Amino acid sequence: MIERMSFLIAVSQFLASRYPWWGVCHLRFEPKSRTLYLLCVNSEHRSAIFRDASSLSRLDVGIERFIVIHPGYPDIIIPYVPRQSVE
Repeated sequence: MIERMSFLIAVSQFLASRYPWWGVCHLRFEPKSRTLYLLCVNSEHRSAIFRDASSLSRLDVGIERFIVIHPGYPDIIIPYVPRQSVE
């Protein structure tokens, strides 16, 4: 029997392969708003995500926004920015 990979597992594996900091954050996906919440356990990982915000915003993986949460810091909201089509 072939198991189907859930959306969250597929996205988290893709992001873990592309961004080394990914595996240390706790994830929660809200399907209605297509929002991925990342709870960072330390500020270094929050900073790493902030540095990669531009490339995260351009990922076309079905996520409308990433919200990075770290206690004691303001949330970082990274909205999806569709690529400009070349005509």
